[in-house]
Amino acid sequence: MILKPPPTSPTSATQASAGFALPLALTTSSLLLLSSLSLQTLAFHDQQRGRHQWQIASRRDAIRSAAMEFVQRSQGEQACLLAFPSDQWTQLDDCVGADPERLLSGKVDGVPWTVKDWQPQQGSGQLSLSSPAFGEATVVLLRSAQGARLGGQGG
Repeated sequence: MILKPPPTSPTSATQASAGFALPLALTTSSLLLLSSLSLQTLAFHDQQRGRHQWQIASRRDAIRSAAMEFVQRSQGEQACLLAFPSDQWTQLDDCVGADPERLLSGKVDGVPWTVKDWQPQQGSGQLSLSSPAFGEATVVLLRSAQGARLGGQGG
């Protein structure tokens, strides 16, 4: 005797395939959610990287602006002071007409800066500045009898 399997009705086949639709939909939606979260994370990291680069550029610009202000103030009679360390400027009698206070502090776009230290070297000098805009920074300036200038500038 040969046994035949019972005939399947169309409703039982539909019920069996209907069980796969819900897990498939859940899996697909989970994958879409994960991929969108990954894209969002990448965009967030890119934004952070851009913000960090902007902060570095802003700090560099603030340092350069303060150094340029110092350079402008160091021209003329003030240039004599650049031959001496900044801790000696207020005691100097050699620089007639020079006002050390003009070189010790200033403002650029409303942001104050102060000279922490100036150390002259042969043909240059090391300027240490402090400001709320950039914290503390050191800049090497070229030095001549006319005053200081930023490296790379003509003159």
